[in-house]
Amino acid sequence: MERFRKNEYVLDILASIMFFTRIPVTWSKFSDETPDLARASWAFTLVGFTIGLLSGLIGDIFLILGLTPLLSCIIAVAFSIFITGALHEDGLADAADGLGGEGSSEKITEIMNDSRLGTYGVIALLFGLSMRIGVIISLVELGYSLVAVLSIGFASGKLAILYTRAFFNPSDLANLGNSLGSIPTKNLVIATAIWGIPILIFFPILGSLLGVVFVSFLIYFGGLKSEQKLGGITGDILGAIAFLGEIMFLLAVLLLAPGVV
Repeated sequence: MERFRKNEYVLDILASIMFFTRIPVTWSKFSDETPDLARASWAFTLVGFTIGLLSGLIGDIFLILGLTPLLSCIIAVAFSIFITGALHEDGLADAADGLGGEGSSEKITEIMNDSRLGTYGVIALLFGLSMRIGVIISLVELGYSLVAVLSIGFASGKLAILYTRAFFNPSDLANLGNSLGSIPTKNLVIATAIWGIPILIFFPILGSLLGVVFVSFLIYFGGLKSEQKLGGITGDILGAIAFLGEIMFLLAVLLLAPGVV
């Protein structure tokens, strides 16, 4: 245990697991310092793969047992929501409620911090989850495993968080800057490499490149909209971009998949 306390890479992975999942981690056993998410950011995509691996394995097991692709995908997605505590789903709903209305930056922030769900949030969640399941099941029916689809999807969402934070500053009205500081360039490169290697193995190059284009547009316009409305990005904005980035990347792969017109 003592050697783990001195290993920064282990601490970074544990900090990322604590931030993105409900997987219990007794941080005090590993470090006396506060988790440094900016330093740990290189491991974000690694944790995304882990979430997808666990969720995808459950879905693939149900497929092997004879359950329909639709129900297997729903179970896998439901499990991913359970182990993450609906972190990004909550961000999507809050961002939709806040950005869907009008008012000052303070008013929008107040709406986004309200635990109650509004009409825009409900609609965003309904369409978001429907699109996510629809894209996933379409890829499964083309022969991709749930493990590959969910792992790469969740990792793509986590990478979108890093690039959004790298190119846009936090809003003065948000506490984001206290939890996720500036992303070191080295960490961005490592996280991208961790994400990119499985992509080259499992997904077609053209579809993956189109996915990068889709997610890049999402990051640009999402960050720009947040700057206009809030003066910068917030945790909810990052959660929404992670959720939508996952879907948009997988959608691009699906659009250029063999046999899809």
